[in-house]
Amino acid sequence: MSASCAPVVVFAYRRPRHLEKVLKALGGQPEAGETQVILFLDGARGISDRSDVAAVNKVAEETKGFRDVRICTAEKNKGLARSITEGVGSVCQEHGEAIVLEDDIVPLPGFLSFMNEALGKYRDNRNVMQISGYAYPIPIEPLSHVFLPLTSCWGWATWQRAWTEYHWDREEAQKNLQNSDFVHRFDLGGAYPYSQLLQDVVRGKSDSWGVIWYWNVFRRGGVSLFPSNSLVENIGWDGTGEHGSPDWQNVISSEKKSRSPVWPNVVETDQKVLKQIIEGLQGKAGILSPRAHR
Repeated sequence: MSASCAPVVVFAYRRPRHLEKVLKALGGQPEAGETQVILFLDGARGISDRSDVAAVNKVAEETKGFRDVRICTAEKNKGLARSITEGVGSVCQEHGEAIVLEDDIVPLPGFLSFMNEALGKYRDNRNVMQISGYAYPIPIEPLSHVFLPLTSCWGWATWQRAWTEYHWDREEAQKNLQNSDFVHRFDLGGAYPYSQLLQDVVRGKSDSWGVIWYWNVFRRGGVSLFPSNSLVENIGWDGTGEHGSPDWQNVISSEKKSRSPVWPNVVETDQKVLKQIIEGLQGKAGILSPRAHR
């Protein structure tokens, strides 16, 4: 595989038309011909979804335009959390890095270029644990890509060195949730109840891999690189997904920037952007609260 192109991992389940859109958009990017795509297809839960799962498999088998396409089909339904953790883990172990998409996250022009360049630039900086394809819809778009102490599930990438930090320790999480200072910081000063999402996992009410990943990154003081404007579009808010209705915005900038965004040389949180995000989550800046943790 080309040293400059990381493998793209796509997770799909019972939504063939969504998967078609994702693969078409991915295949239209300049790097597609040098990119290996690895499709993880979840199995059917029962009779009701067998035809949809079969249709997804057919779309996968007809995928063309990439350097290589590998299809990994689950015989039984694993669910999203297990599919993500096992799939990303195996690809990172094999290739050292992975770009991750789900079947409702359409990559926009520049997505692969940004992801591959970012993976190369920050590969050896252990404080950088994720690359995000999503950008929060803050009032003023930054002129540079930014580091934030957050994670994103809407099109992202990581390295083996970072993903090895992903693990679940119920007792440790319970201790953290009993620490008021930890909860305050984890919830961005009370702007958003991430601790409640984590509590749901502790109590067995949820198996959200997303909040567990955020918890692991947060505890290690890690950061994620976010682009200056979103490079993905979420098309999963049509009732076909597993995670309810949207209450945050996926704003895609249509403005042409006068210059290319700057890549940050210093790995530290952009406090100005973080402040705008917090204000938005508090309802002060027109941003709706994010409930997209998988």
